[in-house]
Amino acid sequence: MPSDDTAEFAEPGSARWWAERALVDRRRRPRAGGLSTERIIGAALDVLREKGLDALTVRSVAEHLDTSNASLYRHIASRDELIALIADHVMGDIRFERTGRGWRADVEALMREIRRVIVDQPLPPSAARNKSGFGPNMLRLVEFALGLYREAGLTDSQAVYTTITMIEFVAGSANIRRSAGRGPHGLAGPADLHQLLGGLPAGHFPALFAAGDLYISASTDDVFTHGMALFLDGVANQLPSGR
Repeated sequence: MPSDDTAEFAEPGSARWWAERALVDRRRRPRAGGLSTERIIGAALDVLREKGLDALTVRSVAEHLDTSNASLYRHIASRDELIALIADHVMGDIRFERTGRGWRADVEALMREIRRVIVDQPLPPSAARNKSGFGPNMLRLVEFALGLYREAGLTDSQAVYTTITMIEFVAGSANIRRSAGRGPHGLAGPADLHQLLGGLPAGHFPALFAAGDLYISASTDDVFTHGMALFLDGVANQLPSGR
Protein backbone atom coordinates (compact mmCIF):
# COMPACT_ATOMS: atom_id res chain seq x y z
CA MET A 1 0.00 0.00 0.00
CA PRO A 2 1.17 3.57 -0.66
CA SER A 3 2.64 5.13 2.42
CA ASP A 4 2.67 8.81 1.46
CA ASP A 5 0.20 11.17 3.09
CA THR A 6 -1.64 12.00 -0.13
CA ALA A 7 -2.85 8.38 -0.38
CA GLU A 8 -5.09 9.03 2.62
CA PHE A 9 -7.24 11.54 0.77
CA ALA A 10 -9.66 10.77 -2.03
CA GLU A 11 -9.88 13.22 -4.92
CA PRO A 12 -13.11 15.25 -4.66
CA GLY A 13 -15.58 13.91 -7.22
CA SER A 14 -13.87 10.52 -7.50
CA ALA A 15 -15.78 7.28 -6.89
CA ARG A 16 -13.87 6.72 -3.66
CA TRP A 17 -14.66 10.24 -2.44
CA TRP A 18 -18.38 9.78 -3.08
CA ALA A 19 -18.34 6.39 -1.35
CA GLU A 20 -16.58 7.80 1.71
CA ARG A 21 -18.89 10.80 1.80
CA ALA A 22 -22.01 8.61 1.60
CA LEU A 23 -20.74 6.56 4.53
CA VAL A 24 -20.13 9.66 6.64
CA ASP A 25 -23.54 11.12 5.73
CA ARG A 26 -25.28 7.91 6.78
CA ARG A 27 -23.58 8.04 10.17
CA ARG A 28 -24.19 11.73 10.73
CA ARG A 29 -27.22 12.74 12.81
CA PRO A 30 -27.80 16.41 12.03
CA ARG A 31 -29.76 18.42 14.56
CA ALA A 32 -32.85 20.34 13.51
CA GLY A 33 -31.85 23.58 11.86
CA GLY A 34 -28.18 22.58 11.81
CA LEU A 35 -25.83 22.29 8.89
CA SER A 36 -26.59 19.69 6.25
CA THR A 37 -25.18 18.90 2.83
CA GLU A 38 -28.34 20.28 1.24
CA ARG A 39 -28.03 23.63 3.06
CA ILE A 40 -24.34 23.89 2.19
CA ILE A 41 -24.99 23.20 -1.51
CA GLY A 42 -27.79 25.78 -1.52
CA ALA A 43 -25.52 28.40 0.02
CA ALA A 44 -22.67 27.52 -2.37
CA LEU A 45 -25.02 27.95 -5.33
CA ASP A 46 -26.11 31.34 -4.01
CA VAL A 47 -22.49 32.48 -3.75
CA LEU A 48 -21.68 31.09 -7.20
CA ARG A 49 -24.64 32.78 -8.90
CA GLU A 50 -24.24 36.09 -7.09
CA LYS A 51 -20.45 36.50 -7.15
CA GLY A 52 -19.01 33.95 -9.57
CA LEU A 53 -16.63 31.03 -9.32
CA ASP A 54 -13.67 33.04 -8.03
CA ALA A 55 -15.68 34.00 -4.93
CA LEU A 56 -16.68 30.42 -4.16
CA THR A 57 -14.70 29.36 -1.09
CA VAL A 58 -15.41 27.52 2.13
CA ARG A 59 -15.11 30.86 3.93
CA SER A 60 -17.62 32.64 1.65
CA VAL A 61 -20.12 29.81 2.06
CA ALA A 62 -19.66 29.86 5.84
CA GLU A 63 -20.32 33.60 5.85
CA HIS A 64 -23.43 33.11 3.70
CA LEU A 65 -24.69 30.53 6.23
CA ASP A 66 -23.71 32.81 9.13
CA THR A 67 -21.59 30.06 10.65
CA SER A 68 -17.91 29.61 11.45
CA ASN A 69 -15.31 28.19 9.11
CA ALA A 70 -14.62 25.46 11.65
CA SER A 71 -18.27 24.35 11.63
CA LEU A 72 -18.33 24.15 7.85
CA TYR A 73 -15.01 22.31 7.67
CA ARG A 74 -16.61 19.48 9.63
CA HIS A 75 -18.79 18.94 6.54
CA ILE A 76 -16.69 20.27 3.65
CA ALA A 77 -12.91 20.04 3.49
CA SER A 78 -12.18 22.22 0.45
CA ARG A 79 -13.42 24.34 -2.43
CA ASP A 80 -12.96 21.34 -4.74
CA GLU A 81 -15.47 19.43 -2.62
CA LEU A 82 -17.97 22.27 -3.00
CA ILE A 83 -17.52 22.15 -6.78
CA ALA A 84 -17.96 18.36 -6.86
CA LEU A 85 -21.18 18.61 -4.84
CA ILE A 86 -22.57 21.39 -7.05
CA ALA A 87 -21.60 19.57 -10.27
CA ASP A 88 -23.61 16.53 -9.24
CA HIS A 89 -26.44 18.53 -7.67
CA VAL A 90 -27.30 20.33 -10.90
CA MET A 91 -27.59 16.97 -12.71
CA GLY A 92 -30.49 16.24 -10.37
CA ASP A 93 -32.55 18.73 -12.45
CA ILE A 94 -32.67 16.25 -15.34
CA ARG A 95 -36.19 14.90 -15.80
CA PHE A 96 -36.34 11.20 -16.66
CA GLU A 97 -39.43 10.76 -18.80
CA ARG A 98 -40.94 8.03 -20.93
CA THR A 99 -42.63 9.46 -24.00
CA GLY A 100 -44.69 6.38 -24.85
CA ARG A 101 -43.40 6.65 -28.44
CA GLY A 102 -40.57 4.13 -28.32
CA TRP A 103 -36.86 4.06 -27.48
CA ARG A 104 -35.80 6.70 -30.02
CA ALA A 105 -38.20 9.34 -28.73
CA ASP A 106 -37.22 8.49 -25.15
CA VAL A 107 -33.50 8.88 -25.90
CA GLU A 108 -34.06 12.13 -27.78
CA ALA A 109 -36.02 13.52 -24.84
CA LEU A 110 -33.22 12.48 -22.47
CA MET A 111 -30.52 14.07 -24.63
CA ARG A 112 -32.41 17.34 -24.80
CA GLU A 113 -32.87 17.27 -21.03
CA ILE A 114 -29.16 16.68 -20.38
CA ARG A 115 -28.25 19.53 -22.71
CA ARG A 116 -30.78 21.89 -21.13
CA VAL A 117 -29.38 21.27 -17.66
CA ILE A 118 -25.73 21.59 -18.69
CA VAL A 119 -26.37 24.80 -20.65
CA ASP A 120 -28.16 26.35 -17.66
CA GLN A 121 -25.81 25.19 -14.91
CA PRO A 122 -23.81 27.87 -13.07
CA LEU A 123 -20.42 26.12 -13.08
CA PRO A 124 -18.16 26.86 -16.06
CA PRO A 125 -17.21 23.78 -18.10
CA SER A 126 -13.60 23.86 -16.90
CA ALA A 127 -14.71 23.67 -13.25
CA ALA A 128 -17.34 20.97 -13.68
CA ARG A 129 -15.16 18.68 -15.79
CA ASN A 130 -14.30 15.38 -14.05
CA LYS A 131 -16.23 16.39 -10.95
CA SER A 132 -19.68 14.89 -11.59
CA GLY A 133 -19.02 11.42 -13.00
CA PHE A 134 -19.72 9.38 -9.87
CA GLY A 135 -22.24 11.36 -7.82
CA PRO A 136 -25.70 9.94 -7.12
CA ASN A 137 -27.46 12.13 -9.68
CA MET A 138 -24.98 11.27 -12.41
CA LEU A 139 -25.27 7.58 -11.59
CA ARG A 140 -29.06 7.84 -11.89
CA LEU A 141 -28.58 9.33 -15.35
CA VAL A 142 -26.28 6.50 -16.40
CA GLU A 143 -28.69 3.92 -14.97
CA PHE A 144 -31.64 5.39 -16.87
CA ALA A 145 -29.72 5.62 -20.15
CA LEU A 146 -28.37 2.08 -19.88
CA GLY A 147 -31.88 0.86 -19.18
CA LEU A 148 -33.24 2.57 -22.29
CA TYR A 149 -30.58 1.08 -24.55
CA ARG A 150 -30.83 -2.41 -23.10
CA GLU A 151 -34.62 -2.35 -23.43
CA ALA A 152 -34.23 -1.20 -27.03
CA GLY A 153 -32.25 -4.37 -27.76
CA LEU A 154 -28.59 -3.43 -27.42
CA THR A 155 -26.18 -5.81 -25.74
CA ASP A 156 -24.64 -4.73 -22.44
CA SER A 157 -21.42 -3.79 -24.22
CA GLN A 158 -23.26 -1.79 -26.88
CA ALA A 159 -25.39 -0.07 -24.25
CA VAL A 160 -22.33 0.98 -22.24
CA TYR A 161 -20.44 2.47 -25.18
CA THR A 162 -23.59 4.10 -26.51
CA THR A 163 -24.33 5.70 -23.13
CA ILE A 164 -20.79 7.05 -22.83
CA THR A 165 -20.87 8.39 -26.40
CA MET A 166 -24.25 10.02 -25.80
CA ILE A 167 -23.14 11.80 -22.64
CA GLU A 168 -19.89 13.03 -24.18
CA PHE A 169 -21.65 14.26 -27.33
CA VAL A 170 -24.35 16.13 -25.41
CA ALA A 171 -21.86 17.62 -22.93
CA GLY A 172 -19.63 18.78 -25.77
CA SER A 173 -22.56 20.35 -27.61
CA ALA A 174 -23.77 22.09 -24.45
CA ASN A 175 -20.32 23.47 -23.68
CA ILE A 176 -19.98 24.82 -27.22
CA ARG A 177 -23.37 26.50 -26.73
CA ARG A 178 -22.04 28.09 -23.52
CA SER A 179 -18.85 29.31 -25.16
CA ALA A 180 -18.34 32.45 -27.20
CA GLY A 181 -17.80 30.47 -30.40
CA ARG A 182 -20.86 29.11 -32.19
CA GLY A 183 -24.13 30.42 -30.79
CA PRO A 184 -27.85 30.70 -31.61
CA HIS A 185 -27.03 32.64 -34.79
CA GLY A 186 -23.97 30.74 -35.92
CA LEU A 187 -20.28 31.45 -35.48
CA ALA A 188 -19.16 34.58 -33.68
CA GLY A 189 -17.74 37.35 -35.87
CA PRO A 190 -19.43 36.30 -39.15
CA ALA A 191 -18.26 39.43 -40.99
CA ASP A 192 -14.64 38.66 -40.15
CA LEU A 193 -15.10 35.07 -41.28
CA HIS A 194 -16.63 36.21 -44.57
CA GLN A 195 -13.62 38.47 -45.05
CA LEU A 196 -11.29 35.58 -44.31
CA LEU A 197 -13.05 33.27 -46.75
CA GLY A 198 -13.02 36.01 -49.38
CA GLY A 199 -9.24 36.20 -49.18
CA LEU A 200 -8.65 32.47 -49.55
CA PRO A 201 -7.68 30.95 -52.90
CA ALA A 202 -10.91 29.48 -54.26
CA GLY A 203 -9.16 26.58 -55.92
CA HIS A 204 -7.75 25.37 -52.59
CA PHE A 205 -11.05 25.55 -50.67
CA PRO A 206 -13.85 24.66 -53.14
CA ALA A 207 -16.09 23.09 -50.49
CA LEU A 208 -15.83 26.12 -48.18
CA PHE A 209 -16.59 28.46 -51.07
CA ALA A 210 -19.66 26.40 -51.94
CA ALA A 211 -20.98 25.86 -48.40
CA GLY A 212 -19.15 28.45 -46.30
CA ASP A 213 -22.23 30.60 -45.66
CA LEU A 214 -24.07 27.63 -44.20
CA TYR A 215 -21.03 26.69 -42.10
CA ILE A 216 -20.92 30.20 -40.65
CA SER A 217 -24.67 30.58 -40.02
CA ALA A 218 -25.47 27.12 -38.59
CA SER A 219 -26.73 27.57 -35.01
CA THR A 220 -25.67 25.38 -32.11
CA ASP A 221 -29.26 24.20 -31.69
CA ASP A 222 -29.50 23.10 -35.32
CA VAL A 223 -26.07 21.44 -35.15
CA PHE A 224 -27.15 19.59 -32.01
CA THR A 225 -30.40 18.40 -33.61
CA HIS A 226 -28.53 17.19 -36.69
CA GLY A 227 -25.86 15.47 -34.61
CA MET A 228 -28.49 13.83 -32.44
CA ALA A 229 -30.23 12.42 -35.54
CA LEU A 230 -26.92 10.97 -36.77
CA PHE A 231 -26.28 9.48 -33.34
CA LEU A 232 -29.75 7.92 -33.12
CA ASP A 233 -29.43 6.52 -36.64
CA GLY A 234 -26.21 4.87 -35.52
CA VAL A 235 -27.95 3.38 -32.48
CA ALA A 236 -30.75 2.08 -34.68
CA ASN A 237 -28.22 0.35 -36.94
CA GLN A 238 -26.96 -1.66 -33.92
CA LEU A 239 -30.40 -2.99 -32.98
CA PRO A 240 -31.53 -6.50 -33.89
CA SER A 241 -33.71 -6.52 -36.99
CA GLY A 242 -37.31 -5.70 -36.28
CA ARG A 243 -36.61 -3.57 -33.16
